[in-house]
Amino acid sequence: MESKLRNAAQLIRSEGFAGGYSFIFLIRWAFLSDDKALLQQIETTLEELDSMPESASLAYAYAELFEATGASFCAPAAAFLLDRCPEDDCMLLSALAKCARVFRKDAYLDRALLCDAFEGTDAFSALGMLELYRATCHGEYLNRASDIAEGIRQNFRELFRPDEAYDGDNPSFNSAVAVLYDELARITQEERWVKSREVQNHFLSLLADRYPTRVTFGLCALLSDAFEAKTVVCAVPEGMEPPELKALLSFYAPLTERIVVPSGGKEAKYFLMKKGKLEEIKGV
Repeated sequence: MESKLRNAAQLIRSEGFAGGYSFIFLIRWAFLSDDKALLQQIETTLEELDSMPESASLAYAYAELFEATGASFCAPAAAFLLDRCPEDDCMLLSALAKCARVFRKDAYLDRALLCDAFEGTDAFSALGMLELYRATCHGEYLNRASDIAEGIRQNFRELFRPDEAYDGDNPSFNSAVAVLYDELARITQEERWVKSREVQNHFLSLLADRYPTRVTFGLCALLSDAFEAKTVVCAVPEGMEPPELKALLSFYAPLTERIVVPSGGKEAKYFLMKKGKLEEIKGV
């Protein structure tokens, strides 16, 4: 899988960066594969964009790049895009929640709660809920994302459209669902999402074999098949915010989910979740 993703990244670069979704995948791929040259190329390209398509996916990409490199131009570029992208942009909820967390702006969270997708029942609404969960650590958003995903899982055959297998201006149903299943599997490690991810990723990998540049968003889900995914559980006494927690929540680590849960103890403890079992992390 790693060689397949490397070939996909090379093809996307050779054909020219094509919008926010390709940037999101490439930033994660460059970081995980330790391709510093590619990361620098992406940073230069995004900084020198003459005209920006007013899309939430590109705003999301700027937030992703800021996490990876700390480039100062990312915050104003993301703000410019979020001020101008249409309210029916399928990635708007995700981008607002992501930017609220990364750039520490509560105004983005306030706007996210008024976003059309906040009341939606499609894969993009669920992905937005997961970003809200990451931004706020409120379990209600994770539960809503799981409920939406379960509805998709139960009605997959009715929802799937073979003629919409590839990404266009917006990601296809296949790509969006693959990313959703992947994120839920990494966050919850529930068997239903792990199995759903395996099935969807297998199908998506066949599409990627034929034309990887047309499933660029879905390639983000395939990263979990090439690199180790981790879940860090932070057990924190209610009302306590230890300094190491803020550091743990802020560092950039694609495929690493961080879950904050209340504990009855007096000190914060940190665990690595593997296959549903917890291993305490010492010396945090």
